[in-house]
Amino acid sequence: TMAAGSLQLCLHFLTACPASSASGRLRLAVLPEDRLQMKWRESEGSSLGYLVQVKPRAGDPEQEVMLTTKTPKATVGGLSPSKGYTLQIFELTGSGNILLARREFVIEDLKSNSVSRSSQRPLGATLEPTPSLVGSPDLEPPGALAPSQDPPTLGRPQFRCTPPMPVDMIFLVDGSWSIGHSHFQQVKDFLASVIEPFEIGPGKVQVGLTQYSGAPQTEWDLNAFGTKEEVLNAVHNLHYRGGNTFTGLALTHVLEQNLKPRAGLRPEAAKLVILVTDGKSQDDAHAAGHVLKGLGVDIFAVGVKNADETELRLLASQPLDITVHNVQDFPQLSTLSGLLSRLICQKVQGRSPRGSPATPALDPPPAPTRLVLTQVTSSSVLLSWSPAPQPPLKYLIVWRPSKGGTPREVVVEGPTSSAQLHNLTSSTEYLVSVFPLYKAGVGEGLQGLATTAPLPPPQALTLAAVTPKTVRLTWQPSAEATQYLVRWSPASPKGEEERREVRVGRPEVLLDGLAPGRDYDVWVQSLRGAEISEAQGIRARTPALTTPRHLSFSDVSHDSARVSWEGTARPVRLFRVSYISGKGGHSGQTEVPGNATSAILGPLSSSTTYMVRVTCLYPGGSSSTLTSRLTTRKVPSPSQLSVTELPGDEVRLEWAAAAVSGVLVYQITWMPLGEGKAREISVPGNLGTAILPGLGRHSEYEITILAYYRDGARSDPVSLRYTPGSRSPPSNLALASESPDSLRVSWTPPSSHVLHYRLSYALASGSGPEKSISIPGPGSHVTIPDLLAATKYRVLVSAIYGAGESVAVSATGRTAACPALHLDGSLPGFDLMAAFGLVEKEYASIRGVAMEPSAFGPTRTFTLFKDSQLTRRASDIHLATLPPEHTVVFLLRLLPETPREAFALWQVASEDFQPILGVLLDAGRKSLTYFNRDPRATLQEVTFDLPEVRRIFFGSFHKVHVAVGRARVRLYVDCRKVAERPIGEAGGLPAAGFVMLGRLAKARGPRSSSASFQLQVLQLVCNDSWAEEDRCCELPASKEGESCPAFPSACACSSQTPGPPGPQGPPVSPAVPPWGNQGLRQHFTASGDGYGPLPKPQQMSLGTAGARGSNGERGPPGAVGPTVSPLPTQQGAREGLPTPTDIFPRPPAHVLKLHACTHESTRPPMPILEAPRALGTSNKARLPGEGGHGGPHPGDRGTGGGVFSSPGAVCSEWSGHG
Repeated sequence: TMAAGSLQLCLHFLTACPASSASGRLRLAVLPEDRLQMKWRESEGSSLGYLVQVKPRAGDPEQEVMLTTKTPKATVGGLSPSKGYTLQIFELTGSGNILLARREFVIEDLKSNSVSRSSQRPLGATLEPTPSLVGSPDLEPPGALAPSQDPPTLGRPQFRCTPPMPVDMIFLVDGSWSIGHSHFQQVKDFLASVIEPFEIGPGKVQVGLTQYSGAPQTEWDLNAFGTKEEVLNAVHNLHYRGGNTFTGLALTHVLEQNLKPRAGLRPEAAKLVILVTDGKSQDDAHAAGHVLKGLGVDIFAVGVKNADETELRLLASQPLDITVHNVQDFPQLSTLSGLLSRLICQKVQGRSPRGSPATPALDPPPAPTRLVLTQVTSSSVLLSWSPAPQPPLKYLIVWRPSKGGTPREVVVEGPTSSAQLHNLTSSTEYLVSVFPLYKAGVGEGLQGLATTAPLPPPQALTLAAVTPKTVRLTWQPSAEATQYLVRWSPASPKGEEERREVRVGRPEVLLDGLAPGRDYDVWVQSLRGAEISEAQGIRARTPALTTPRHLSFSDVSHDSARVSWEGTARPVRLFRVSYISGKGGHSGQTEVPGNATSAILGPLSSSTTYMVRVTCLYPGGSSSTLTSRLTTRKVPSPSQLSVTELPGDEVRLEWAAAAVSGVLVYQITWMPLGEGKAREISVPGNLGTAILPGLGRHSEYEITILAYYRDGARSDPVSLRYTPGSRSPPSNLALASESPDSLRVSWTPPSSHVLHYRLSYALASGSGPEKSISIPGPGSHVTIPDLLAATKYRVLVSAIYGAGESVAVSATGRTAACPALHLDGSLPGFDLMAAFGLVEKEYASIRGVAMEPSAFGPTRTFTLFKDSQLTRRASDIHLATLPPEHTVVFLLRLLPETPREAFALWQVASEDFQPILGVLLDAGRKSLTYFNRDPRATLQEVTFDLPEVRRIFFGSFHKVHVAVGRARVRLYVDCRKVAERPIGEAGGLPAAGFVMLGRLAKARGPRSSSASFQLQVLQLVCNDSWAEEDRCCELPASKEGESCPAFPSACACSSQTPGPPGPQGPPVSPAVPPWGNQGLRQHFTASGDGYGPLPKPQQMSLGTAGARGSNGERGPPGAVGPTVSPLPTQQGAREGLPTPTDIFPRPPAHVLKLHACTHESTRPPMPILEAPRALGTSNKARLPGEGGHGGPHPGDRGTGGGVFSSPGAVCSEWSGHG
């Protein structure tokens, strides 16, 4: 920045260039727009920087230019091309300023010299896109001047600064302990030297000074002194205070106290703050500095010795090369004072008088009013105030404890009128101030006092567990506590001497090392830093010690036993269990932890009495002993003997091991009954089978086996009788598939008595393991579950007799690919209604599903509400066996709330929920789409959008068949073929994945949205010809003579007698009177209460009206007409659904008839149509259970009919004339 209207100074950090070989060589270059670029050789050794001085020649009124830089280069702009200037460059050192170079120049001469020498410049000499550098060694100074030669330093020049506008200058001086008395005197000399060049007085420069440390103190205000002598005298008499370094608090003090009209602030004056400090601030200074700079205050930051230069650069104004200065020690301040005076003068001269605020000097900025402090907790306070008439730029909020302490501050935006103060100390009174900040300065602030609440103590102390030596204590946590202090001591006069305490971070503690049978007082307090709440106390009593008792024995065998005892509340270090036989020949010992209540004894000797001792070892060395007697059992004998005939005269004897271990050898003898010689063999004790030879010459044998143990004991012998040739196998072995994952195995039992059958099965390919099961002797069939679908198995069955096992018979069979839909097995397929639990006995346990009876037969209607999320794993349904040729069959009805976007009525998805196979319905396009994946896993689709398909979306029940062949897909609606489309080869279905109902096409992931609709039938038939055979007998309009059986009568009431009243209707809104409209009358005629003539539906062939007949028996139900949900008004009708006037444009000549029986429904009444109402009648919807008038007329007969289901109706009839 240059003097007003004359020069402009720009300091650029340039790329480094090679230094000249001659020391101190100065190179100049003229840049575009007559800017002068200068470079010089960098000084060796430590340097504080460089001072560049550009002065017009003598007699020229133009203001000189000065700048400082840390690098040996600079650029000056705004010079006159024809004027002469003198350029001087000084090196700044701790001992003074040393002249490095001096040069006189005229811009035009430099330009001409550049042109004349341009041809002499070597190739590549130009380092920048500017004119070439010019200079001469003759112009360099003869050498650097020593300090003793009195160089032209700037510390003592005859320099005077007369700013073009008033200046309010505040010195903010660090007076902390780190400066010390001797250095503080050097700080005062520095302040006097900086102030000396300025003209002080009214309308000129005003100087104020604040000394800060722990708390800032205004030494004098701006308007305190009117002459330079008075200011310098005040500096001389300034007293050193000492304290901490709170720079942020000091800057806030300047903002709140010094920059006020009452302190002499002039709105039209340039405002400067010169900060002098020797350390890093102990609080946050950035916020206050940011506010000051935002108000147009220029901040100069001078650091000494240990000052944090990063913090100085954050606090100072731009450009930082002018406003930030840092010296190594206090003596070097004297070399900086002159430079700083010139830079301050330069900064002020660069300001335009018109740029200062235009606020009148005597008109203070507006202030907010009515400070209110509410929502006071132990750590926070909510401030609110009435905003100032003129919104400020920002608000500065400062708070500190009223009894002293470190203040804190925050800045909020001007439109704000409230703020929350956090992290306060509990039970502390705070002084809170709110100051508005304007461009013209700081307005008058508001102040208030608030005392924070005490820190909440813990609540609900609970003794969670108490033992003789421990107490576990819990409590409700305090939301504002970071820790808890727990103290406890015995509840006795001298208990304080044994007091202990602990700090915990969670609302629980385990107190250990307590004495048994003693009372303890426990106190708990909340902690947050140094804060502590009131104490909450509880008394606990530890139980007295008891010794273990009642030894008992269990799991007694021939070589081991378990000894148990009752636990004790007294802490036990460990239990030592010992045993010794009655004759003292056998003994042993074991140890278990102190919390154990049993131990295993062994190895023991069989049939032996032992003395057992359990010794309790307590902490500290004490002990107690319990004793009891134990007698072991006799060694067991082998069991489950069986004999299997082998070729020739050999048999295989098998048995169950006599014991898990300890058997040394088995001795086996066999001899014929009557005459004959006994034979004997021995086998090792780890075996369970032996081959016995020579058993074919006699009719019956006795086989005996016994076990010898390692302790010398011998078991009792076990025998069986064996007759060769008497073990007949089962016959007529047959396999039948019951389901895709099971086989039913049946056989004819042999005539002999069979103990049980052994059935073994494995894959017929032999690739898998063999599994075996046992079937009791009387049985003759069994079902093998959990098999692989469509897989061939080999099954073997043998009979087990008391004398041995027969040979096995075998058969092979294959599990079914598809289960049976009909009981007679005539139709293979999958019933997905049963698979999803949509049956009468299971639906109630499924969320989002309701059931209601059908008016036309025994089939139940299931409503799937929005987001019901019906999903099953594909492996549970075995859909992997679905053949390529199949038929998807469904009977459904779409509802008004069914979404208009596409949804999958049914689909198979992969484990990552990608579609594989299914049927899509799109109510928006009125289309049906079948999709599957080809062998390359590419999705292929077939879409039908013919007029017959659109009928599905008009609110009636329709039965649909999607018949899928190997190359084509056929669509049937209500058992009538609609269209046929080609399709590619289908790929196989994975065994893993999911099967879902109603999933929206755009849904992603497992927890997605699903559509709402009604469903009666959903099947997968394992052929593509069923659509040609099905007669759609579920639809009354499709019943054709003898091809469909008659519906069973669903009405058990007499048509002559009115039924019982319906269930209580739901409560009505308070805004609606508690009474309803008059109910529907029997006849929908012009004379009915509240109803006009019933309109005639479109596309319906109705007979002509005839004379009323006599009472007769009820005729068969009529064909199903269009079924429409409760429709909205014409204005609110959903797009795509016809309104009553669209379907029924003119009144009918007769009324349809409907029979409906008592049932409970989860859906509201859904009439086919709604007749036009007579003028003046109410249009309020009737609630379920409200009364009506009229009765049945059995003689009346109807033709076409539609569904009207009402939960409150009991055997009601709609009757009409015809």
